Amino acid sequence: MPFVTTVSFADRDGMTVRLQYGVAAPSEQEARSELKRRFINQEVYNYSISEIRQATSSEAASLNLSAGSIKLLN
Repeated sequence: MPFVTTVSFADRDGMTVRLQYGVAAPSEQEARSELKRRFINQEVYNYSISEIRQATSSEAASLNLSAGSIKLLN
């Protein structure tokens, strides 16, 4: 089940940057955990997950995510 997530970061100038990711996970909690795991592995700590929602059927078809994968959408 894919989820669309919005993650906020502060850039070097203190401006807020929002990025959307598609996350293949069986639940919202597991999608959140997978994002956290990947950010920690990349030593990214100053972020906030502002939204996680189940992808619509058309979004899911266009994302075409395999199990356990994440895709940057913007």
